[in-house]
Amino acid sequence: MDLDSAAEELYGVPAEEFTEHRTRLAAQAKAAGDKALAASIGKLRKPVQAAALVNELVRAEPAELGELTGLAEQMRDAHRQLRGPELRALSEQRQQLLQRLTDLVRDTAGQDGRTVTEAVLAQVRGTFEAAIADEGAEAAVLSGRLTTVLSYTGFGEVDVTDAVAAPVRRRHLKSVPAGADAEPVEAAEAPVTAGERPAGTRAKPGSKRADTGSPGKLSSSAEEAHERRRQRHTEQLQRAEAEHAEAVRALDWAREEADRAGQLHQEATARVEQLRAELEQAQEQAWRTGQASRAAERTKQTAEQEADRAASALRAARDQLAD
Repeated sequence: MDLDSAAEELYGVPAEEFTEHRTRLAAQAKAAGDKALAASIGKLRKPVQAAALVNELVRAEPAELGELTGLAEQMRDAHRQLRGPELRALSEQRQQLLQRLTDLVRDTAGQDGRTVTEAVLAQVRGTFEAAIADEGAEAAVLSGRLTTVLSYTGFGEVDVTDAVAAPVRRRHLKSVPAGADAEPVEAAEAPVTAGERPAGTRAKPGSKRADTGSPGKLSSSAEEAHERRRQRHTEQLQRAEAEHAEAVRALDWAREEADRAGQLHQEATARVEQLRAELEQAQEQAWRTGQASRAAERTKQTAEQEADRAASALRAARDQLAD
């Protein structure tokens, strides 16, 4: 056992089992006489619940994560090429994929009798969303060794500082297609420090065909730094434009919903007015029937009194006749 294999095993267990599992692995290393390894294992940080759930899914559903990386590549390429209609279609696919991944996390945990709150599921969804938006976040997620959740604000790069437990090896990370002047990233066994962003879309130092010795020209490294800054700014602009297009679409949908709701409100208001008129008519009818009922009651009482007087007169007449 080495630190890499220990971390690979450790970050695949549920968050509630992490501490106990880490203690057991450290004890095994110590029993084997490797105190340095035992100490290193003991320093591996426990992931928050959402990060642990993401780590589990990365191992359990490689096909779903493969779809995430494919969609991420398409969206970034569409951003760079400013293909608005394609971005709108891909944005819908992204929402569907994010929902499916979130449902998978909830269902997988539920099968083991674990309860996941909506707040934790929102963190899971935000982490996968960051992985689609940013290459560094994608690499962190694919490592399967997240210690905390990730989030994307819509601009700039996702902060993955201290978000991944070391050592992360390149074999965990997805290669990024190389540009015309950049060498492809190999699946190597060399460790990558936490927070390192995967190479592949940027040229290595010295690969630019710049004449560093000629006056008036930037050095190769300066050219590359300038190109990276320009590319970041371009990507930020493209993302902003895509977000704006998505927001416009959401606004259109909201307006349609508001129109439908307004129509329903008008119909409900008209129905209320109709029911109110019917109620007033019913109340008027009830008052009239009440009046008639009270008049009939008085007539009945008068008739009963007349009947009583007639009965008394009849009795008196009979008595006189008998005398």
